[in-house]
Amino acid sequence: MKIYKLLLAATLLAACSPTSEAQVLPKPQVAGGMPLMEVMKARKSQRDIAPDKAVSRQDLSNMLWAAWGITHDGKRTIATAMNRQELDFYVVTATEIGKYDAASNTLTTVASGDYRTLAAKQGFAATAPVNIVIVGDGNKTDKPEFMNYAAGAASQNIYLYCAQAGLKTVLRYGCDREGLAKVMKLNDKQVILYVQTVGQ
Repeated sequence: MKIYKLLLAATLLAACSPTSEAQVLPKPQVAGGMPLMEVMKARKSQRDIAPDKAVSRQDLSNMLWAAWGITHDGKRTIATAMNRQELDFYVVTATEIGKYDAASNTLTTVASGDYRTLAAKQGFAATAPVNIVIVGDGNKTDKPEFMNYAAGAASQNIYLYCAQAGLKTVLRYGCDREGLAKVMKLNDKQVILYVQTVGQ
């Protein structure tokens, strides 16, 4: 009986503890889609995002790869100054915040719960299924212009992916930076640059 109680207590403790396990995303689909000139023409900002229509994990994997995936020799889908690769990407949903790792194609939970209101100062973004937080890493560069250039390039790739996939997106500056940084456990050298909202 004593062993049973100990096992039960351990099980309950594990169930209540926040998870930090990496969730493997579907393999990115890197072929097909609309022709480049057509997708650039279709690219636009949209805010009429339905709160009750989810973004599939396949679409999430594809757009994260488009923004920050690895293509060859450790290089990214976007150029970074002197290849410093000074960005990190966090995905905020109704259930958690996950950090993207392109090498393993995973999202690792850094906080469980709904923190979308921290990622949004606009109502539509607080109820959108996905907010992608683009973070600059000051440990890799001390030049904010490098971070902002890279963030803009990554954001454009998300725009282009969404345009050809039939998704809606908009890049935003407004969010609770202090609150998000605390929940996301950012260090003093990491800075939240922008948030990109995605949905249908």
